[in-house]
Amino acid sequence: MLPESAPVPALVQSDPKSGSAPRVVAIGGGTGLPNILRGLCPVVFPEGVTTDATRDRLVAIVATSDDGGSSGRLRATFNMIPPGDIRNCLAALASDRSEIADLFQHRFGSGEGLTGHAIGNLLLAALNEVTGDFAQAVDLAGRMLGARGVVLPATSEVVTLVAEFSDGRVLTGETSIAGAGGTIMRLSLLPERPACSFRVVDALKRADVIVAGPGSLYTSILPPLLVADVADGIWSSRAIRILVANLMTEAGETDNFSLLDHLLTIERHLGRQLFDCVIYNTGPVPDSLAASYANRGARPIVTGAFELNALERFGVRAIGVPLVSEHPAGKIRHHPDRLASAITALAHGKLGAWRVRVGAGGV
Repeated sequence: MLPESAPVPALVQSDPKSGSAPRVVAIGGGTGLPNILRGLCPVVFPEGVTTDATRDRLVAIVATSDDGGSSGRLRATFNMIPPGDIRNCLAALASDRSEIADLFQHRFGSGEGLTGHAIGNLLLAALNEVTGDFAQAVDLAGRMLGARGVVLPATSEVVTLVAEFSDGRVLTGETSIAGAGGTIMRLSLLPERPACSFRVVDALKRADVIVAGPGSLYTSILPPLLVADVADGIWSSRAIRILVANLMTEAGETDNFSLLDHLLTIERHLGRQLFDCVIYNTGPVPDSLAASYANRGARPIVTGAFELNALERFGVRAIGVPLVSEHPAGKIRHHPDRLASAITALAHGKLGAWRVRVGAGGV
């Protein structure tokens, strides 16, 4: 376990132009993925700047199934990939000197047709219309922001989530599924095998470290993993493959789930176990926050000795880290620096002992 005061180990050499640093790919959506990117940015890019030759040392592969809020409105109006999660990742990677990063995140509070829209979402919609290519639009927006890293949509076409519940209901759309309650037995995508950019496949192939999560299991973590090319790329990769466990269960989606339940749910959907390691929380959740979350039906995910032994038999190395960090808005988040410290420590292991992996995928 890493102590709370553990320094963040260097992931790259002191020369930012060196091409020998490990490449990190982070997969997910929601609030979890931007948080990981914020922690990794200063470690992967210690000089605070990037060049065309170094930007792809940190790549975010972002879920594309959102259909709510500003993203959902733009998706419906322009038949475009929803931009919200991608916007948040671009903002997380924005240069510290970027003068438009805060403006990019600004959300209109009034105005006919504008209320609720984030400026970054509108910019991505405009760039998509001008270029006719959403991935290119994202890349252009990233360059405007001075993004340290690359953001890639998990699919190159619009996808819809479909969930089958234990009570027989079948619901479509991320918003409907997240608010439905009940036990999800099966999650799938429409179309079943959506197109995926060659840049996503190439990033996974070249990665030294692949990280999935944290985030909502059914609406942030699983959707990009259900993209066949993404799952295949992780499966065949020589990278260290890491799942970051959630801090809390999520009411109506993962009630009473343990860490092992999360892993088994992913395996059941994909037909294979993708991860070498799981990073889980060992820190206590403050009583006041735990009570607030309990009122909403969520509880801390506590991992004990029995479960750790089960994970070991499952072929997954468990890394315990005190990850709880209190967000100013009274929410619980992963501590970005401690999480980056754990990921980079495993990256250093990848360069040595972790060359030989547990499970399929080869040496």
